[in-house]
Amino acid sequence: MDRNKVLKEILADEELCKKYKIKEVEKLTTNAPYYNKLVEILSVVINENDNNLSDSQIYKKIKNIHNIG
Repeated sequence: MDRNKVLKEILADEELCKKYKIKEVEKLTTNAPYYNKLVEILSVVINENDNNLSDSQIYKKIKNIHNIG
C-alpha cells in the first residue's frame, strides 16, 4: 500500500483527528513539511518501516523528534 494511503487510513478516525486538531486529511502526505506533531511521527514510522528499519532504529528517530534524552 502507498505510504500516503496508509497515513490517510490511520487518520480516517474522526475522533483522532478531532483530538489532535488534524484537518484536511486528504491533503496530507508522509513528506515534510509537517504542520502537526502526530502527522510527523506517523510519517516517520510509515516511511522508515517501509525502508526496512528495525523498530529500535525507528524509535531512535521518534525520540529525536521529541528531543527525549
